[in-house]
Amino acid sequence: MHTHCFFLFIFACFYASSKASRVEIESPLNVSKRDPGSVFYTLTGGPQLSGCWMMSMKVGATQFDKIMVDTGSSDLVIPGQSVNAYSGTRYDTTGKYQYGSSVSSGYAGGASWKGGFFADTIDIGGSRSIATFAVMYYQTPDNVVADGSWTQGILGLAYDALARAPVAPKTVFSSFVSNNIFTQDVFAFRGCPATSKSKSYLDFGATDDSLTCTSTNQPLGWVQVTSKTYYVVNVLKVGVDGGEVASPADWQSDYDRGSIVDSCTTLLILPKGVFDAFVAAIKKSGVLAKAGMSAAFQNAFLYQYTGMSSRYFNIDFASLPKISFVLQKADGTGTVTLTMSGFNYIQGDGQGYFYFPVSRSASTSIIFGATPFQAYYIVFDRAGRRRGFGPGCDCASNDASTVAQVSVSGSGGVPKNQASAIDDSLKKSDSLPGRLSHISIAIYVTLCLV
Repeated sequence: MHTHCFFLFIFACFYASSKASRVEIESPLNVSKRDPGSVFYTLTGGPQLSGCWMMSMKVGATQFDKIMVDTGSSDLVIPGQSVNAYSGTRYDTTGKYQYGSSVSSGYAGGASWKGGFFADTIDIGGSRSIATFAVMYYQTPDNVVADGSWTQGILGLAYDALARAPVAPKTVFSSFVSNNIFTQDVFAFRGCPATSKSKSYLDFGATDDSLTCTSTNQPLGWVQVTSKTYYVVNVLKVGVDGGEVASPADWQSDYDRGSIVDSCTTLLILPKGVFDAFVAAIKKSGVLAKAGMSAAFQNAFLYQYTGMSSRYFNIDFASLPKISFVLQKADGTGTVTLTMSGFNYIQGDGQGYFYFPVSRSASTSIIFGATPFQAYYIVFDRAGRRRGFGPGCDCASNDASTVAQVSVSGSGGVPKNQASAIDDSLKKSDSLPGRLSHISIAIYVTLCLV
């Protein structure tokens, strides 16, 4: 064990020149198989279709190109040589030391796995560190974690409390921070819809003000994270078309009495009463009916995750109702309001179809899935226990109503270029190649069940 610890130290020193990494990502709403002559296309599966952001990364000598990025879990989980129900790249553990006994774990949609933890060099965008990760030798065959074709594993970015690793640092991201590969305990999404003119990025260990639509003197909306497990936020109320929606009894009963921000859920999932009020307002606007969409087609579009042909979407998006979420501000002195218009919650896949990626559930908590991820620049300040929100896509648009909005109330706002000690190294010239691993990697996106 002493020799092994020395080995870790040597690698940490060798890679210490990196400060942050960037990968380019694409929209989770990206479906490749459909009949080009059809009027609509239904996403088969269940109510929580998962369209994770995906990235390439290297584990030891093994290259994986379809790793799901999940802010709702903490472990890096990849397939081993003997894993079942999988056809694709596998990691070979021959001759490698396993930490502790085998473990079992699972995800909200029912997929689960069994495996063991190992250590090796992890390469993210050219930045490298030794880290521990799980290697699967079994997964539920009827609800797989990864199939090898669409998905090859999961990189969890939630807090260490959810990790199953028996040694510290317990997660890949924490290993990069502990070894000073990433100098700040922060990562940031700028995800944009498939039809957007803006590129989508995921920055590890740094933020970049230029990816937001706000000026450098205007604050991001910093939201309090109430639990160091999932990224739990406190939603105080929800508004539809300017009016407050009545909160259900036992509001936010799940996720440690809050709502979560989850990059591996395709949908914005609302409590049933909130969803019903939202859909009723959309129907009442008459926008879809005026576009020639029958009542049956409207129901398929709004309730069944059905992609409708672009022929129906030469519509007045501005006349659709807005939906707003009022969240507790990070410093506790006010609120942050996130407002999405029809331009934001009706999303195209870049292949001629539009979707309404919003769903209802029996839970009284909200899951902020890929729908808001494709409207905002979201900063995950792990050390500061807060999330930063700013409009992030198509900032140069001549129509400001197409850009998702963030408003901050109450005192204590901090200009984003002064906020805490978040490293802005992605903007500094001395942090580019040589000092910073600033490499764009091909990212693949799929849809699967959670």
